[in-house]
Amino acid sequence: MSRSPSASSKAGLAAAPRGSTDSVWTLAGGRAEDRAGGVVVDLSAPALGLVTPSGDRWLGFDVGVGRPPLDAWVRGDDVTAIWEPGDDRGLRATGLWRCHGVDAGVISWELVASATTRLLHADATLAVTSDVKAVEILSAAWQAGIPSPFAPGTPAHHGLVLLRQGNGRSLLLMLHPSDHQTVTVAVDQGRARVGCWLFPTGVEKGVLLRSRVVAAIGPTADDVAWGPRLAARFAASPPVLST
Repeated sequence: MSRSPSASSKAGLAAAPRGSTDSVWTLAGGRAEDRAGGVVVDLSAPALGLVTPSGDRWLGFDVGVGRPPLDAWVRGDDVTAIWEPGDDRGLRATGLWRCHGVDAGVISWELVASATTRLLHADATLAVTSDVKAVEILSAAWQAGIPSPFAPGTPAHHGLVLLRQGNGRSLLLMLHPSDHQTVTVAVDQGRARVGCWLFPTGVEKGVLLRSRVVAAIGPTADDVAWGPRLAARFAASPPVLST
């Protein structure tokens, strides 16, 4: 999680171009589609996140509202949207979904979630949720920026969860190790709902909170090998300075 003055964040948002002819995303009618990965996000319902052709949902950003965003644009590998406060916490939320493309048979996306408030202090708790088919669940914890070995079982305040889907594919979900690491998993009838809980310490006026969550899908056959490799790169990646 990073903190920086909200004024500079707003300046960055204002300067961002509202479209890009070379973007991997198409944006029309509030609906963004990743042409390479085949996922779609309805920016009027961000809690649904990236919806796959199979019906799985990854990286849903529950901002507490179900209405069109104040602003939205695409640029390169990113699609970004801003939502005005939807409750008495006065939170303005920004979500940036980034496609990282395919690397050694693994495709990944990242959600950069941000929040500010107009109040002197507010509860800033927001959730990033995923709802996927899962026949086996493994989890790992960050240890000084390095993931521990994956082991069977649901996470207890761990930062990484690996969901084997039974079709030769596995989905890895992970919070950045610099963030508060609260991940919950609820399993029902062969599906798992994973919640990554952000910003539990609250937010003050004039402060920008930011957190990152990654979803990556690849072959089950070597998921305990590609998962830690991807996690190590994510841990070492520089912070996103603006959205």
